[in-house]
Amino acid sequence: TKHVSANEKLATFLHMARTGSNSRLLQERLQRSADTISKSIHTILNCLTGSFYTKHVHLPPDSTPPEVKASGKFYPYFRNARGAIDGSHFHAW
Repeated sequence: TKHVSANEKLATFLHMARTGSNSRLLQERLQRSADTISKSIHTILNCLTGSFYTKHVHLPPDSTPPEVKASGKFYPYFRNARGAIDGSHFHAW
């Protein structure tokens, strides 16, 4: 991937993220090898999940109601749960 610019790597990643294209479709569209596509995507992912993540992504505070924490009936099942009950789920891919 030494002949692939940072802009092209980012564009490849954004195209995949936006369209949901798989590696084979990207290979055909961009005329690059599977290895080049894979390394380009992993390079951008590593940039996004490194110091960027720890600096800019802040999880909401624990909002588990005290009655759930105190309940031996519910807490074991919801101890590590993260999610939304208000319908605000979104796709992660």
